[in-house]
Amino acid sequence: MENSKNLKVKDLALTGLMIALVFIAGNIIKIPTAGGFVHLGDCMVLLSPVVLGKKRGALAAALGMAMVDISGGWLIWAPFTFVIKAGMAYIAGVVIEKFKSTYVSYIVGFILAAIFMIFGYFLAGIVIAAATSGNGFSTAIVGGIALAAKDVVGNILQATAGVVIALPLSAALVKKRSSASI
Repeated sequence: MENSKNLKVKDLALTGLMIALVFIAGNIIKIPTAGGFVHLGDCMVLLSPVVLGKKRGALAAALGMAMVDISGGWLIWAPFTFVIKAGMAYIAGVVIEKFKSTYVSYIVGFILAAIFMIFGYFLAGIVIAAATSGNGFSTAIVGGIALAAKDVVGNILQATAGVVIALPLSAALVKKRSSASI
C-alpha cells in the first residue's frame, strides 16, 4: 500500500499533467466558428474529472483553459473561462460520481456541462460587451445581449465537439482503468 506522501505527490503530478494536457489541447487545433473556436480543449475539460475527480478536475480544467485565453491574447475572457471551465468539469464530475461512473452518467454529465458552458459564455459575453461599450447601463445590456447572442452557435458547436470526442475517450479510460486494477 502506498503511503500518504507518495499518493499526494502522484495526485499533484497527475493534476499538473492534466493542466498541461488541457492547455495543449486548447492550443493545437483551432477551427474558427462564429464567435470562437472549436478545439480539443473542451474534450480535455470533460475528461479532467474522469481522470482526477470533480475537485481536482475542475482545477485542472480551469487553469489549463484560462492559460489558453491568456496565451492567445484573450485576457479579458480568462477570468470567465476559469470559472466556466471549472464549472463544466465540476458538474460533469458530480454527475459521474453520483451515478457511479456508468456510461449514461458520462453522457448526462457531459451534456449538462456543455449547457453550462454555453449559458456561461453567453452571460460572460453580455458582461464584457456591456462593460466595454461606454454607453448607458440599459443600452449597454441590450447591446451586450445582442453581441453575446451571435456567439451562441459557435459555443454550441464547440461544446458539441467536446462532448462527442470526450465520450469515446472516457469509455476507453474507464475500461483501461478497470482492467488495470484487476
